Amino acid sequence: MPLIGDAKTRGTVIVRAGRRNFAKTIGLVAGAAALPSLGWGLGTASQINLAQIVYPGGNWQPRPTALRRLAWEIHKRTAIDTVLEPRSIKPTLHALSSNPLVFLAGDRPFPAWSSSSTNAMRRFLKLGGTLIIDPAEVSGVNATGFEESVDQLLEAVVPKVRLEPIAADHVLYRSFYQINRPLGRVEGPPHLWAHEMTGRLSIIRTRHDLGGAWARDNLGSWEYEVSPGGQRQREYAFRLGINLVFYGLCQDYKDELSHRRFGDPMVKD
Repeated sequence: MPLIGDAKTRGTVIVRAGRRNFAKTIGLVAGAAALPSLGWGLGTASQINLAQIVYPGGNWQPRPTALRRLAWEIHKRTAIDTVLEPRSIKPTLHALSSNPLVFLAGDRPFPAWSSSSTNAMRRFLKLGGTLIIDPAEVSGVNATGFEESVDQLLEAVVPKVRLEPIAADHVLYRSFYQINRPLGRVEGPPHLWAHEMTGRLSIIRTRHDLGGAWARDNLGSWEYEVSPGGQRQREYAFRLGINLVFYGLCQDYKDELSHRRFGDPMVKD
């Protein structure tokens, strides 16, 4: 199975159209009368709101506090000004048009989406959006059913879609932090999976329960244990989450050497 971003294809994943162009383009397609002129790059005064897809049936929010904590870590560690209370959106083009990247999570099967929802997601992806899929690993719940429902959804959104492993040297793994492999609440496989559209990763799929590593309650306690690496592994999960957001927001800058300076010897073991 080929790897996305290996030595033969490295450097082809950078999209020169900025996130500002994405918001304008998708807004026009959606028929929006007056979308704000959003700047998705670093240093912008605009706030970035992480968004999670709400879908009927199943469990669309298995880790309710996860994105909130990720938003806080991004706000604290980077130049991105995030809204600290992420939004929940339905898969309509009008809702998707304000978000350059969206998260899809779950821990059990869900029904097929309507044709309008699948069409909206297809257009969102074709016009530059990024979908991040993060299954939750929950004991006693049919997480495999969620994966199967996702497979059916992706087939409806992008017929004959093939998700390939992302190579370890892909620019995603150094978009902010330089990291060696994905880790979440569980160790999981040594790579993520993705689908490319026009030279960029439009769909990114994890099997590491990132949300489980990020989730923290209002009293400041971590909601789930991280195994096998404990707090050290949790830190890697946050670094991966930050990289995913940077990749989705700023796909036109991440192969520059200056954005590799955040590496840490801890990440290379």
